Amino acid sequence: MKKKILCLFLISVLALYPVSSAFAQGKPAEGFGSGTDASGREALLPENAPEASAQPDSSQTSLDLPPEPGDDSAAEPEQSEPSVPVMPPVQLSIDSVHTYEDMDQTFENGYSPKIVDHHAIFTLPLKSSEPLADNCITVSLEFAPGADKAFVAASYEKSVPLMQAVPKNEAAAQEVFLASFSLQMLTERVNGVYPVTAHIRAADRSGAPITMDYTVFVTVSDGRPSEPPKEPEPEPKKPTAEPVVYIENSVVSPGDVQAGEPFTITLTLKNSVKTKSVRDLLVTVDTGELKVDLLEGSNVFPIETIKAGGKAELILHLKAQPSIPAGKHKINVAFQYNSSETLNLSSQGVCMLNVRQKSELSYAGAKIPQEVIAGSTVTLQTELMNTGKSTLYNCKVETAIDGLDAGGCAFVGEIKPGDSKTASANLRVSEEKLGQTSGLMTITYEDDYGQTFTKTAEISTTIQPKPEPQEEEKPKEPKKAKWWWLFILIGAAVGCGAGWGIPLLIQDIRQRKEDDLRL
Repeated sequence: MKKKILCLFLISVLALYPVSSAFAQGKPAEGFGSGTDASGREALLPENAPEASAQPDSSQTSLDLPPEPGDDSAAEPEQSEPSVPVMPPVQLSIDSVHTYEDMDQTFENGYSPKIVDHHAIFTLPLKSSEPLADNCITVSLEFAPGADKAFVAASYEKSVPLMQAVPKNEAAAQEVFLASFSLQMLTERVNGVYPVTAHIRAADRSGAPITMDYTVFVTVSDGRPSEPPKEPEPEPKKPTAEPVVYIENSVVSPGDVQAGEPFTITLTLKNSVKTKSVRDLLVTVDTGELKVDLLEGSNVFPIETIKAGGKAELILHLKAQPSIPAGKHKINVAFQYNSSETLNLSSQGVCMLNVRQKSELSYAGAKIPQEVIAGSTVTLQTELMNTGKSTLYNCKVETAIDGLDAGGCAFVGEIKPGDSKTASANLRVSEEKLGQTSGLMTITYEDDYGQTFTKTAEISTTIQPKPEPQEEEKPKEPKKAKWWWLFILIGAAVGCGAGWGIPLLIQDIRQRKEDDLRL
């Protein structure tokens, strides 16, 4: 009895195994629910068949039994459904490389409809990347606002079939949708450029809609001139500050300008406002009567622009004349410019120069006798002359000669340009040093800036000893000459001559008068 029960249990288990295996794999068993047939199509469920759950009930138990011989369902892998290829969308495009009837240029070269007998001939060649439904497209035209100045108001729409057309610039026929319109124009049209938009509609083989818009510009040049549009009156603007161009900094190189030498000035120009730019700036440099030459081709220098709140740099090359006076001098700079809103603006600036003249001094007569006597005093005189253009200050002469004591320096003081002064120094000759001796005479002076200059000259002499004193001799009295008798003889001779010569002179005068009366 027990053997019979065990056999029935095994038979029932083997009968239920395919059903439980199908539920365990998420597939309905054969004859239940929906499935796929050999072709991969979905199989229909029998009517009134209950839905099989994807998972077996948790209350049921399943036995892991080996597959029966000949059962290939467990060995075969699950097959996935075949993928459907994705087709790219159909695209419409302009044939931009060919010219067709009524076209003078290709689209890539700037096609524009031509005007013939008050009609604008509009041609639009289109190509499709894939076949279209009915091999046909629909094209409608839309005019932009203002087209009523050139075109007669009308509606334009047509169906365009696919056709074989031979281009004018190629022998091979092209499959193209050739949309052509003749747009009626006004006889008194207004010149201008008028955009016309073509709306293209089509459908692919599956019925999906395809749309495309393309704008062509019609140029009218045989009509009357168009009236310029009236510009709206601008709203009054609130007054704002105008820029001022000024010299922010000036650098003179070298810092002290030497008379007769070249120099440079670097000007940094500043725009005073941060809201407006400066344009068309002209910088005028005026040296006036100042003895400074501008080493440029002109005294006017253009600067294109200075941005709002910005700066610009200008370098000037100049030369001071040799005769320019020493001291501080001004160079005037004028600015003329426009702002971003206002014309004819101007401003001024000044650049300062510090001019120095060369200090020049010459001297003459710096000599002493070739021989001096020990214990005596000799005078050294020197003529100092200012041959420069600036005043000399604190001029003095010092001597340093072995055996001759000056006792200090000879102070001359200030010498104006072109003037001269004499420096005198009394030198006491030493009694202890005899023979040849030499030394230096040093002249020192200062310029306007306190700079000290020095000149030296070598001086030499011979110190002779004092002569020994001699006895004084008594002077001899001169002998008196006895010449009294000579004076007596001279007086007698003069008297005799006068007594004899006077009567003869009187007689001669009388004789001349008588001769004159006879005549």
